[in-house]
Amino acid sequence: MNRFFATLLGISILANMILGFMYVGQKTMMTQAEDQNNETKKQMVQLKSKVNEKDKELNTFQRNATYYEIEHSEEVKSFVDETFRGLFNYDNKNYAARFDQVKNRLAESVISKLKASGEMGSMEIEFKNEVKSLHVYLSAVEKDQAKALVMMETQYSVGGSVFPRKNQMYEVTIALDGEKRQVDKLELMGSFEPFEEN
Repeated sequence: MNRFFATLLGISILANMILGFMYVGQKTMMTQAEDQNNETKKQMVQLKSKVNEKDKELNTFQRNATYYEIEHSEEVKSFVDETFRGLFNYDNKNYAARFDQVKNRLAESVISKLKASGEMGSMEIEFKNEVKSLHVYLSAVEKDQAKALVMMETQYSVGGSVFPRKNQMYEVTIALDGEKRQVDKLELMGSFEPFEEN
């Protein structure tokens, strides 16, 4: 019987040792798993940070590409050029009607401002304004808005008398909506006559 108890005690001690080793092994494996989990979380945070960084870079690149496209757009330059020529090439016969030619290109507020700045009556005297040269410089403000600096040289004549050429500088804001464009601000920045030294 002693032998039986001794064997049972030995088996019990052995079982407890095995269970103890298993417990320590399990704890070690859990600790390693937790360490690995923490490392994975750190890597995920780093990856998310890198993804956010790359997203910002991509957005910046796309915005800059859009701005570049606007600033070098021949279509937008042509739109501004044609609008200005439609507005500022006039004579006593088409002075009032010129607004109808460009009304779909201008915001209502711009048309009102332009009409208010000039007299619409008295077409008896012959007069003419002719655009001699026009330069458009574009700058993107937003992906759907551009600003243009327009330098225009015109020559005005009244009753056959020709006045010296005059340079005018305008700041224009253009709303861009796909293929649709509209001048929503037009402001005369200055006007001067060229100085020629003899």
